[in-house]
Amino acid sequence: MNVSDNRSGSALHPAIWALAFTLGMAITGYLERYAGVGRTGAIVLMALSSLFLIPMIRSVQARADAKGVNSPALKIYNRRFMIWTFGYMIALTIAITAYQKLELTGALLWLAAALPALPVFGMIWTMGRYVREEADEYLRLRAIYAALAATGLLLAIATAWGFLEMFGAVPHVPSWAAFPIWAIGLGAGQCWQGFRA
Repeated sequence: MNVSDNRSGSALHPAIWALAFTLGMAITGYLERYAGVGRTGAIVLMALSSLFLIPMIRSVQARADAKGVNSPALKIYNRRFMIWTFGYMIALTIAITAYQKLELTGALLWLAAALPALPVFGMIWTMGRYVREEADEYLRLRAIYAALAATGLLLAIATAWGFLEMFGAVPHVPSWAAFPIWAIGLGAGQCWQGFRA
């Protein structure tokens, strides 16, 4: 392992960075809901937590390189996905700030509400593009299996939660939560395959 790997954070296991990101997001949600941190403060904390994704991706790539399971298409996928992820954070910040500070109505309200969804469409495009561009059949199959696991997890959670919500046992969850749940399932599917390999 060279010195640059240590400086980039890739010496740590990707799960550590993923845990740091998840804890940062959970703490942000708690602080916003129970400790009086406003939306602007929560957005700043979310953005800071998202910085853990950079060393996580570097760590994933370093481990994939060491195991010989990295590819040019996977590197491009990771780069594109990070760009869309930070685009999402910027779009969400702009939309929430505009909604809070301006009295948006009509088309401007619709535009602000739809703005954070645009980078999500980019993330979905990136995933589909990766499957098309990946020349290694094994890596392509792993990506497809992880996507199937994520879809199954999302369907199971949405169905169970929907019935619990219908009977008044749990609160309503906004539909925008579907993509983050799917992404968590994708990561879990990829981790499971990594452990099995």
